Amino acid sequence: MEKIALEAAHLLVSQEGAGWIVAVLLGLACLHLHRDAARAQEARLGETGATATALERASQTNAAVAAALESRTRVLEDLCRVSAEIARDVERSDARAREKFDEVLRRLAEPRP
Repeated sequence: MEKIALEAAHLLVSQEGAGWIVAVLLGLACLHLHRDAARAQEARLGETGATATALERASQTNAAVAAALESRTRVLEDLCRVSAEIARDVERSDARAREKFDEVLRRLAEPRP
């Protein structure tokens, strides 16, 4: 190891200082590469943050859609229950139930905004 270090020191000072110039240029190249790598990492972190934000928003949207679907499901279950009750009453020839059933059918046929 000492031999390699001595040889490197000898190369630095040989040929009238040309080794020092090479060492300085290599150091500058390393510094430039380090700065470039740091910028790339910062850009990746920014992209990761943007992706995380987008995923969070999508998650919130999915939760809202799920809540709306659950609400619609409950309404449909209630409608099914009510229509089954009315249908039973209609089968028994109840005139008032027949009117209710016709009204429900009319309301369901109305266009929604």
